[in-house]
Amino acid sequence: MALSVASRTGRHRPVGVAVAAAIALGVSIAQVPAASAASELRPVGSAPVVPHDAVRLASPDANQQVQLSVELSPRDPAALNAFVTAVSTPGSPQYHQYLPKGQFAATFGPAQSSIDTVTAALKAEGLNPDPVSADGLSIPVHTTLGEAAKALHVSFAGYRLHDGRTTFANTAPAELPSNAATAVTGIVGLNDFVDPEPHNTGAGKRLAAPANTQGSPVQPNVTTASYCSDIHNLLTSNGVTDTVDYWEPVSLAASSVYNTSPLYSQYGNNGAGVNVGVFELENYSTADVAAFEKCFGVKTSVSAVKVDGGPTLPADMNTGVGLESALDIEVLAGLAPGIGITVYQGPDNANSTQYLDTYRRMVTDDTVQVISTSWGVCEADLQDWDPSLRSAEANVFAAAAAQGQTVVAASGDSGSTGCYHYGYTGPYDSQLNADDPAAQPNVLAVGGTRMTSSSASQSTWNTQTGASGGGVSKYSQLSGSANYQSTVQGAGYSDACGAASGATCRQVPDVSAVADPNTGYLIANGQDGASQYWTIIGGTSGSAPLWAAILALTDASHSCAANGAVGLVNPALYQHASLLKDITSGSNALSASGYTGSLYAAGTGYDLATGLGTPNAANLVEPLCAAKPASVGSSFSPVAPGRILDTRSALGTSGTAPLGAGATLKLPVTGTSGVPSSGVTAVVLNVTATEPTDSGFLTLYPDGQPRPASSNLNFVAGQTIPNLVTVPVGANGTVDIYNRFGTVHVIADVFGYYSTGSGSLYQPLTPARVLDTRSAIGVPTKTPLGTGATMQLPVTGSNGVPSTGVTAVVLNVTATESTDGGFLTLYPDGQTRPASSNLNFVAGQTIPNLVIVPVGANGTVDIYNRFGTVHVIADVFGYFTSSGTGYKFHTSAPQRLLDTRSGQGVSSSNPVGTDSVLQLPLTDTSGSGNAGPLSTAAALVLNVTATESTDGGFLTVYPSGVARPSSSNLNFVQGQTIPNAVVTAVNGSAIDFYNRFGTVHVIADVFGYYSSN
Repeated sequence: MALSVASRTGRHRPVGVAVAAAIALGVSIAQVPAASAASELRPVGSAPVVPHDAVRLASPDANQQVQLSVELSPRDPAALNAFVTAVSTPGSPQYHQYLPKGQFAATFGPAQSSIDTVTAALKAEGLNPDPVSADGLSIPVHTTLGEAAKALHVSFAGYRLHDGRTTFANTAPAELPSNAATAVTGIVGLNDFVDPEPHNTGAGKRLAAPANTQGSPVQPNVTTASYCSDIHNLLTSNGVTDTVDYWEPVSLAASSVYNTSPLYSQYGNNGAGVNVGVFELENYSTADVAAFEKCFGVKTSVSAVKVDGGPTLPADMNTGVGLESALDIEVLAGLAPGIGITVYQGPDNANSTQYLDTYRRMVTDDTVQVISTSWGVCEADLQDWDPSLRSAEANVFAAAAAQGQTVVAASGDSGSTGCYHYGYTGPYDSQLNADDPAAQPNVLAVGGTRMTSSSASQSTWNTQTGASGGGVSKYSQLSGSANYQSTVQGAGYSDACGAASGATCRQVPDVSAVADPNTGYLIANGQDGASQYWTIIGGTSGSAPLWAAILALTDASHSCAANGAVGLVNPALYQHASLLKDITSGSNALSASGYTGSLYAAGTGYDLATGLGTPNAANLVEPLCAAKPASVGSSFSPVAPGRILDTRSALGTSGTAPLGAGATLKLPVTGTSGVPSSGVTAVVLNVTATEPTDSGFLTLYPDGQPRPASSNLNFVAGQTIPNLVTVPVGANGTVDIYNRFGTVHVIADVFGYYSTGSGSLYQPLTPARVLDTRSAIGVPTKTPLGTGATMQLPVTGSNGVPSTGVTAVVLNVTATESTDGGFLTLYPDGQTRPASSNLNFVAGQTIPNLVIVPVGANGTVDIYNRFGTVHVIADVFGYFTSSGTGYKFHTSAPQRLLDTRSGQGVSSSNPVGTDSVLQLPLTDTSGSGNAGPLSTAAALVLNVTATESTDGGFLTVYPSGVARPSSSNLNFVQGQTIPNAVVTAVNGSAIDFYNRFGTVHVIADVFGYYSSN
């Protein structure tokens, strides 16, 4: 095993820097003079400033393919900015009321008439534009330089830059007819000067380990990852020490450092259910990721989305391709092993259009909650070369904030002189400059520190070969209520952007974390057949994904479960600045750049070297989540049960085909079967899966929102199984039903709805058994319910249910010892029996289902059995009342709180044992003040699934700290996977799960809660 020291990677390429005025070089592709409409043409954007050391070449080939992006203005930029401010600022009535998925274009995109006008103008000039992008802000055009020159009335010249790249650029602004030009903010792609670079320091110490290194056993994702013994031994034998020469995840997670360990060890939060998008312009090595996961014993899901064809060069440690990706992926997986990672890959050597397309795809897909980028361009270079790109980026990141996505960016590795490039001299090297996209207003900029032993030893990273990027933006400013930096001003601040009255220039970074390569990150990177290489690497490329991991853990926390992702976190962080570790020593002035000043120094409070400081995750999670207001409280209105979907008979669908594998059915639920057309926040459905061809599950969620990782109904091939589902309604009155595997017919009956209008409030009860035909509870004999028979069950005036004012009761109904396949229907006594069903069963099966059923005028509900004989058990869990006392329902984004298979939500991955109780905490850190919406709720609405049971038994869910009731929520047989809806009261900050026989794994997803506000 050898130890080597590698030089800074060649992948970290410097690029040319611009001079103050454009120089017309080379023989250009001439523009074609406009016809009679020439006087009506208007310039769009500007010609780029040519890099100072560019060598002119012959004119580029007129047939050279070019990819353009005609950027459009939002219909009302001021309204968009106001909305972003409202949903991102704690205390705002709209705080975290994000746009539903896919709604940005309709809400803030340009008017269709503007899109049509620009498209028609492009076609009239001989171009063939593609359809507008999903956000409505870009019209892509694939053409040639010759065609672009004719259509846009420009000339193109050719250049060779200092790094050997052959480039082209327009020598004058593009022109469009005036009626189209007014809707266009710029055209991206008219030159290819921009060359984004990764903000890593290159590979440092490199260790060669045998390719067959013994890994760690796959661990439940509940403890912070630690290196396997073979790698530990390799490090020790080469004199490389954790917390001195590098930081491994388990050390970063320690209470004395970034303090993520309590989130894992005490509360089982590993990031499960949250997806992080990673921006890259290169391929990554799946072998590197596999080696890292093998050594750590984790199984983080990593997938790739290729944008504009994606990269083609293979990952190679000798060229540096894949180094940045390995750092980003492995830092995320090490600190948040339960997340899903989606790597969005733009092409190698991406031009401006492809660079922008990659960011745009991450936002318009809207499938990741956190976006992490470690690539960037110096602001001054970007302004010279493609200012339209910078403004287009701003719109894309505003869309991300409007949707609730957090964008995290590395602040750069060139200290306060952001344009300084190692090994290359440029005109801006010694000038104060910030980095893009870190300096964008809707991005969290992350700087770098040096750290040994603990967070107490941190200082500004500055090794004179690299330093924490930071300073004052020359182009971005914050104003009014959107100025989350209004209370801070870093030492050395100047009005570099020429801010308007009442505004300030954007200051970066916002926060920081370890970035010094001498105390950096050890990652798997590179193979040569016999060896897997491990290298120590630094740069703000490491601190950015570290913060992305912490924010993913925040999004996955129980505290945030009630209201979804934290989104643009900057305003909340500045309000809670005291909870970060302030870095007060060091400076990011990089003398190697030629800069002779001392800006910027770290100091008490916010500074332009390290921002607000470094994270203490356990301290941050609660405030960032608790800052969110509760969702709007709703009251319940029962309706006469009605069938609104049956795919077998084309009810609610256009045909009789079952729901296919991976397919989603959109079900309108408002304006039908007693549910009003407006004001509805959620509906209560009894959903039945029948005739499935494979084992799988259904997930119900509001239309227009991302599909959650939770499930509502699990089934095996050939099974018919129901479950009660309380699901929020999309803005269009629709809910989506997703099927994972095989085909399955779906039936849905509506039993009520929640709305912001008048209705009934909920009162939880200590669960009590009100019916058991086996032992004559609630009935005079032990006779089962016969074929076609109806049983009357009085439910008011006993077991805590009052005699008057009750509109509906919540019952857990179990069918057992059935002699034939059939179903039960519950309905209010005195009314016509509906055509719906609540509980389907086969002969001999024991199966439960939660039922919310209206109560007859006499306080009674009827239970009807269709076939055979069956014993019926019913436990009451609460009731709805019109008396004015009780609790309102609050919808939440469906989120997984508990999965004992992976240890999510608890401190181990063991199943629940025989006659054992599992406690599920509803906070994320211990101590006073940790009172999130779930821990202070009166009751929770859950979907609980039992799986991998070793014996037949049952689960009981109840509030912690009280005597276990005699009721049950979920009955199962050995090996069965079965779900059931559960409404349980909350006592304090935890709930308990009791298992009677054998061992069983338990999964719990939250769908809402009841509280007094």
